[in-house]
Amino acid sequence: MTQRSTKIRALTEGAVMIAAATVLGYFRIFRFPSGGSIDLALVPILVYCLRWGPKYSLLCCFVNGVLQYFLGGGIAISWQSMLLDYVAAYTLVFLCGFGAGKKFGWLWGTVLGSFGRWICLTLSGGLLWYMYMPETFLGIPMVNPWIYSVLLNGVLVAAVMAVDLVVLGILQSVPALRSQILEKQVTA
Repeated sequence: MTQRSTKIRALTEGAVMIAAATVLGYFRIFRFPSGGSIDLALVPILVYCLRWGPKYSLLCCFVNGVLQYFLGGGIAISWQSMLLDYVAAYTLVFLCGFGAGKKFGWLWGTVLGSFGRWICLTLSGGLLWYMYMPETFLGIPMVNPWIYSVLLNGVLVAAVMAVDLVVLGILQSVPALRSQILEKQVTA
């Protein structure tokens, strides 16, 4: 496969995965009262990252973040929160691509991508959303917005990551699916 055809295939596959993520984002499993939801929207993006690695995943994750805001009913209190909560947070999911082709890469790549997303969401919560902090969260009195942001976004990202890992684990456990869906693509 030539370098040009590899790029075309990567871009085409990225577009298909972004479209699938956008559609899956409309089917929420659970919506948190303070914002955020659990859905399967990140699964196609994670699969793309695991297939193509970080080089191609960066653009795919960036475009997904922009579309999640505009097409997924994104909520922002300012342009800064739009950038941190959607664009930067979803773009950092590209870190999952470092697990491409590695042993248990689907597992630690997903954890790494989720950690990057959590960092951005925590920054946004501590810097921008602090005025919406409740008096208690998880039965703990909240006096520091950074602690609240760490806890709230930690619960959200951990729940989404758990669902994503279950789906990716199922894909990984079936040899025919693993070879067709999660195998790293050869890039020139």
